[in-house]
Amino acid sequence: MSGREATAQQTDPLGALNQRPITLLLGVFAVLLPIFRTLTSPDPHPDMRLSIAAILLVAVGGGILAMASNPYRAPFTRRSFSLVVFCGILAMMAEGAATAGRDLMIRDDWGTVVIGLLLLAASPFRPSREILVATLASVVCVGVVVAAESPTFATKAPAFLYVVIGITPVLALGVGSAVYSSTFVHLVDQWLTRARFLTDESAHEMRPGIARSVQQDRVTGLNREVVPLFSELVERGAVTEEDSRRARHAADAIRQRIVSESDRSWLEQLLLDVCPDGNAGTITDRGHLADGMTTDQRTAIRALVGATSRDPSARQSTLGIALHDDEPLVRALIRIERPGSDTAVRQLYAPYFAVLRILFRDLQVDVNGSLLTLRFSYDQH
Repeated sequence: MSGREATAQQTDPLGALNQRPITLLLGVFAVLLPIFRTLTSPDPHPDMRLSIAAILLVAVGGGILAMASNPYRAPFTRRSFSLVVFCGILAMMAEGAATAGRDLMIRDDWGTVVIGLLLLAASPFRPSREILVATLASVVCVGVVVAAESPTFATKAPAFLYVVIGITPVLALGVGSAVYSSTFVHLVDQWLTRARFLTDESAHEMRPGIARSVQQDRVTGLNREVVPLFSELVERGAVTEEDSRRARHAADAIRQRIVSESDRSWLEQLLLDVCPDGNAGTITDRGHLADGMTTDQRTAIRALVGATSRDPSARQSTLGIALHDDEPLVRALIRIERPGSDTAVRQLYAPYFAVLRILFRDLQVDVNGSLLTLRFSYDQH
């Protein structure tokens, strides 16, 4: 299981989910722009077959961008990003070939802008270093194509000036995308560091109160089970066989409660917190395998179970969580029964899936009628 990358999506999955509409909008604009420019181009008699091929390449890149940014396919991989950039570069080259010898004005060329738009659309999903590398590779390709086209431009000027003009959209949007990705991750990391510090301080301050709460719980149990027995013994002044039996029963009950609480995993405690009457679901976790989850993974599972408890359509009694030891991994299975269409279930739990896919890379989501099933694994720590 590889670690998380320094991307906005993997640092703040919900934030990247909220940014996806902007990504889709940029992808759509990247496809519409070449169509409009091709239809209104002043260049005489461009090769329409190459122009159509260029537009189709942009559409393919936009399609890959839309699919790879889908939260159900998270995280956005390096391979998908490379394909998006490659389609953009090929489209730019195809556009240049379509107008070879007939390109009058560089400002009508759309290839460089499209590459920049694709880089900008992918900025929430890939690290800044990769975006910079893709930007530099695109700049080199654009420079070569523009230099080859410069003799045909209507305004005569040094080829170097045309190269600078040609690479500016790619360079500006690409560097801007890298700066955005780096800044976003840096700010989120700062916030998380501050939040952890405040959490540690809060935990330190709350520890005495928690100790008093546990002590009070123990005293309450003694008052309920032991004090009445002692009061009766004091009043009677004698101990009977029945009193001995009641004393043994009280001692066994107290010992059993202490043992149960000490053996209870955080996952079992979570279900009790969600539904104190014990009707929240079932846990199968031999060996406390849930303790192997990281803090972030535990938080995501807590959020999912909490959302299930707040969902009026979910049937808590059928919530089941099973953990299986498959050294060096732990295989996990979560089943939730919730009536409704597949689309409604996916939309309702989409934010949780977006987070879980980042924390558990092999997450599988299956919605079959009223049953939602999640399968994933994590390392044993």
